[in-house]
Amino acid sequence: MNAVNAALELRDIRGPVAIPGEWLWLWILLGSLLVAGAAICLWRLLNRKKAVPVLPAIPAWEIALKALDDLAQGKLVAQGKVKEYYSELSGIVRRYIEERLEVRAPEMTTQEFMDALRYSDKLTAAQQKYLVDFLNASDMVKFAKFIPSAEEMHQGLKLARTFVEETR
Repeated sequence: MNAVNAALELRDIRGPVAIPGEWLWLWILLGSLLVAGAAICLWRLLNRKKAVPVLPAIPAWEIALKALDDLAQGKLVAQGKVKEYYSELSGIVRRYIEERLEVRAPEMTTQEFMDALRYSDKLTAAQQKYLVDFLNASDMVKFAKFIPSAEEMHQGLKLARTFVEETR
């Protein structure tokens, strides 16, 4: 019975058996990518910066008029600080012209500045003449120690305001 039973119980060879995990590396890779993608999305969602509204740029003429108002409210005239007053006044006009006409006015001498504006069509001949007179008067106070009266100082401020308002 031993040998006969053993012979009866013999069966044919089984076919190949699939090894579990042959595609396991692909599933691990896809799972890792999915987890990393979800982590990045979550991080971006949590760290999203609120959009800061962009304010429209303030026009150069508004900035200049505000600065002229501030200068008028200041105490430079009352304190007798003539040079500082004219330095600030001409600085305001030069910064305005730099922004408005795209001329590097603050770094130029009055003559260089006027040479640059001579070929500009953005200012009329009368405005250029006024500007030359204004800047020359400012230079006289700043560099030649000319002392204008309080009325002349206020007139200079008024002329600067008029120039800004005309050229805006």
